[in-house]
Amino acid sequence: MSNFSTLRERLQATEAPAIKGHWRPISACLDEDAGEYLNVGVMFQYGGRVEVRMLDTFDRVKCLYGNRIDLHGLSHLMMDIEDTIRHSRGDLPSDLSSTIRLGQPLFASGDNPESVVDEFFFDVVTLGMPSKRTKRDSFRYRSSHKVRETVFDIMRQRMAMQADNIIQTEPFRLKLHNSSATYVDIPLLSETAAGTIVSAWYKSHLVVENNLLQAASDLLLITSNSDRRKTALSVLVPGAESGMSSREFQKHQDTTYRLLERFRNSGIDVLTAPSSDALASETIEWWSTCAA
Repeated sequence: MSNFSTLRERLQATEAPAIKGHWRPISACLDEDAGEYLNVGVMFQYGGRVEVRMLDTFDRVKCLYGNRIDLHGLSHLMMDIEDTIRHSRGDLPSDLSSTIRLGQPLFASGDNPESVVDEFFFDVVTLGMPSKRTKRDSFRYRSSHKVRETVFDIMRQRMAMQADNIIQTEPFRLKLHNSSATYVDIPLLSETAAGTIVSAWYKSHLVVENNLLQAASDLLLITSNSDRRKTALSVLVPGAESGMSSREFQKHQDTTYRLLERFRNSGIDVLTAPSSDALASETIEWWSTCAA
């Protein structure tokens, strides 16, 4: 569908959009020698919140740059950009760094923030256009930051003040036994327990593996340097209908559950679910019973 057709449909809509805000393209210079900026993501600010979608498939990048681009490093750069934007709620300057910048804010509206971001993503991020499958059937990653926001919202609704007592909005300063200190990413914490929330909803098994290993490492660091002995790892895992091919899905399953079994054997309670709502329910039940 052309941009003109999309605009015409919006003007002909009879119902008022559910949300309104401003969208901005996110551009990066992937090869400083070439000096060319390419769109790698889209952000949408609305009602004091922000939705982000970054490039998560790199076949076209590999075709353009070959071995000049480290795709593993690039995938982590995309996550770092998203985490930075989400943490700041989009309140950022146009130049995020010497090689990353934001476009001018433009008005946008729609039924929900995800649909707005997806629509503009497919319009402006040509590197991420699906080649064989339709937009509707293509896989869409879900960042840990996004999953945590959703789970936190549900916990606050269902657990009231108890949720605020355990939810950590900043990294936790952990005193180590050698008298030094370090900061760990532990979003759920009480006097006796620690928990974290991780998204494994990525195609890249390297990203999934890194996310899970880092989360488990932070939990084990807490138990070895404090009196907290109960730990829970809440993991959002994609299902067979997530948009992956059967080969991609099997590889993802093998990587994910091999690691999760190792974590269970180390004493971490592993909670898994295919949706943020279900994961929130699992997390709430654990904290209500095991960490009461």
